[in-house]
Amino acid sequence: MKSDYILLILYLSFSPIMAQNSMEVFEKYHNRLCNILINTSNSIDDYFVEGNQTSKRSKTYAELSSSIAIENRQNFEKDIRLRLRLSLPKIQKNLRLIFEDDNNNDTLYDRTTLNDEKLIDKSYYLRLEYLRFIKRRLNLALGAGLRVRQGNLVPYLNLRSRINLYKKDFIKSMLYNRFRFYSDREIENIFEFNTLYIVNDSLYLLFRNQFSYSNKNKFEEIYHDLSLVKELSSKKQLNLGIGLRSHSKNFKTYSKEYYHIHTLYKHTFYKHWLYYQIAPSLLWREENHFKTSYRLMVNFGIYFKK
Repeated sequence: MKSDYILLILYLSFSPIMAQNSMEVFEKYHNRLCNILINTSNSIDDYFVEGNQTSKRSKTYAELSSSIAIENRQNFEKDIRLRLRLSLPKIQKNLRLIFEDDNNNDTLYDRTTLNDEKLIDKSYYLRLEYLRFIKRRLNLALGAGLRVRQGNLVPYLNLRSRINLYKKDFIKSMLYNRFRFYSDREIENIFEFNTLYIVNDSLYLLFRNQFSYSNKNKFEEIYHDLSLVKELSSKKQLNLGIGLRSHSKNFKTYSKEYYHIHTLYKHTFYKHWLYYQIAPSLLWREENHFKTSYRLMVNFGIYFKK
C-alpha cells in the first residue's frame, strides 16, 4: 500500500515534465514537416526559375484535421480532412498548387454530415491555380487539375470568381461563383451570395446563401445560413447560427432537407497551429420526419505553416 502511494506521488510529480517533453518532441516534428513543405515548394519554384530569391514570407501551408460526431437517429461518424497549398512566387506570384480531399473541396461545410470513407476511398483534387485581382472588386482564379478516386483520373477546368458588390462602413456584400467542367462531361456550378455586418472589432453577423448545380445530380442544392461570430480573444472564437438546406428538381419543385441551430467553439490552444473545435447543434431532418436530433461534433486540427 505504501509503495503504491509512493508510485502515485512520483507519477503526479513527473507527469508535467513528461507532458512538456512530449510537446517538445511533437514541436520538433511539426517544425520539420513545415520545413519539408516550404523546401518542396521552393524546389519546384527553383526548378523553373533559377536565382531571384524572394524575401517574402512563404504562403505555403497544410491543414490536417480529424473529426468525430454523435447524433441520435444517426450512426457514429468520423472524418479526416486534408488540404495542402504550395505557393510558387518565383514562377508567378499569383500561382499556387493545391491538393485537397473532397471534404475541403466542398464549398459549404456545415458540420451536419461527416464522411466515413477511408482515406483510400476518398476523392482528391490536385490543381494548378492562377489568381488575378482586377480593380480590387473582381477576383478571378483560373485553374486546371485532376480529380483522383480509387485510381481513376478525371481532368477538369476550374474557374472561380468573386465580386465585391457593396462595401460601405460596416456592411460588405460579395458574390461568389465556382464553375467546373470535367473531362467525363460533368458540369458543376456553384453560386454564393454573402453579406457581412460588422458590429464591432470582435463581433460580426454573416448571412450566406448558396445555390449549387451539377448535371450528374437529380437535385439543385440550396442553403441559407445566418451566423453570429464573436472573437473572444486572438485564439478563441464562438459561433451561433441557424441554417436551412433544401433542394429543387429542375428548378420547379422545392423540398426541405433539414434545418438546424448550430454552435461552434474554436480554441487554438498551442501556439498558432494546434486547435480544437466543439460543435453542438439541434437538427430537424426530413429523413427523420423533422423530429428533433441532438448532435455533437468534436474536431482536432493542426496547421503546418511558418
